[in-house]
Amino acid sequence: MKAFRESFGKSLLVALALGGISMTAVAQGFVGGVGTGLGGSVRTPLRLHGNVVCTGCSLEEVRRAQPREHDLYQFSHKNGQLIFKVTSVNHESMFNALAWPPRLWVRASDETLQKLAAEENLFKPIGITGILNSTRTFDVAEITVGD
Repeated sequence: MKAFRESFGKSLLVALALGGISMTAVAQGFVGGVGTGLGGSVRTPLRLHGNVVCTGCSLEEVRRAQPREHDLYQFSHKNGQLIFKVTSVNHESMFNALAWPPRLWVRASDETLQKLAAEENLFKPIGITGILNSTRTFDVAEITVGD
């Protein structure tokens, strides 16, 4: 009977540990995709719609100037940063799970970043397609202006 209790206790600990790993994986963003093991995942591309509010400014500055504005995200990239107002997302639950706090690192080609941050595109409708990783890095594949 003692051996049974020890075996049961160890099994229970293993089950709790595996459950904790699973919940951690969900909390870290392995939602909305098919897991390929503990180290990675395959994601569904996200499509964000919105507009660039300003370039070279911080989220705090924009919030002070426009306190009633919501759904603002600071996109930092290798050339600086910009504030993007998100108006819609194709996979909202996945985006909300990964994009909080609202500061993301954006990786894209120089041409794509220039197009996103271009002064002539300020406040224009923009569509952004990419993959948002659990590291909160948004790998941008395409940007369309006037979308």
